[in-house]
Amino acid sequence: MILVCMGASVVSGLIATNNNQAMGRSKWLYVGGGGPGNYTSIQKAIDNSSNGDTIYVYNKTYNENLDTKAKKITLMGENRDITIIQGQGSVPTIKIGVDIVGTTDVTVTGFTIKGVTPEPVIEVVTSSNVILIDHNIISEGAYGITLDASTNKVTITDNVISNQVYTGIQGTSTSYDVISENLIQKSGGQGIDLGLASNHNSILNNTVVNNAKEGIFLEGIGNKVTTIYGNNVSSNQVGIRLSSSGSNTIKFNNIQGSMMEGLLLKSSSDNVIEMNNFIGNKRQASYQFSSRDTWDANYWSNWIGFKLSQPLFQKFPKAIFGFMHVYLDMHPQHLPYNITA
Repeated sequence: MILVCMGASVVSGLIATNNNQAMGRSKWLYVGGGGPGNYTSIQKAIDNSSNGDTIYVYNKTYNENLDTKAKKITLMGENRDITIIQGQGSVPTIKIGVDIVGTTDVTVTGFTIKGVTPEPVIEVVTSSNVILIDHNIISEGAYGITLDASTNKVTITDNVISNQVYTGIQGTSTSYDVISENLIQKSGGQGIDLGLASNHNSILNNTVVNNAKEGIFLEGIGNKVTTIYGNNVSSNQVGIRLSSSGSNTIKFNNIQGSMMEGLLLKSSSDNVIEMNNFIGNKRQASYQFSSRDTWDANYWSNWIGFKLSQPLFQKFPKAIFGFMHVYLDMHPQHLPYNITA
């Protein structure tokens, strides 16, 4: 009996050991610190990491480009203002995933990340999913973040994305992403541009200001079912533009001070536009070859009922003029909504 029990115990121990080895144990690797075992290069730490590991990077400027390859890892900076990754040469500063096959479960948080033209600062490659880009300062690339075709479930939140040559966030055929609570400013093109069959995305509570073209742009056949909610879209050439994009919801946004249209719809149908502030845009809203869109309960700074307080004018709808058609907002608001991205 004793021998049997001992044998069973040894077998159980071997099974547990083998399971732990098969499953692996996540660990922390350190870069730039003073203790033993610290790496001097972030890429060397990535190369020596395993799935599930966290690479913690101490405050310093690191002149290198990073490639996470197919590894499921977390890159974490000590302090985003002074933990700086400066890209070198004509490749993205950070490349997430492997070409064609992509990757999953990668987090990048807590860095200042600077690019070099003509490359994106961060590239999420084709077929990557469940990616988190959080609490970074991203600047000085051709694009701040690019989401390649067939990426999905990418969360981009609480970043400052500024001074890109072209676009702050550029996505192509990307789906089920969340872009939230970012400051996106001073791009030479668009603040956010999701194109060609991008769908089921959420653009929430961002501040998108002072971009040379559109603040938010949805374009391309198959681009649909995106929610644009709670954003401050101000002082862009065009606030929000949809082109061949349908079944979207544009709700509770502050669209203000656009040099051209606050909202422009082109060949875009079945969209819902409600409870937004349209304030001081050169043309508040217009559309071309678009149909079946719903406009309701928006605030318009040029509505006649706002300008003239007599009871008769308080019952007037707000007319939105387009090509060979007029839409009506039957319930224009008397006061702007309190929208703080």
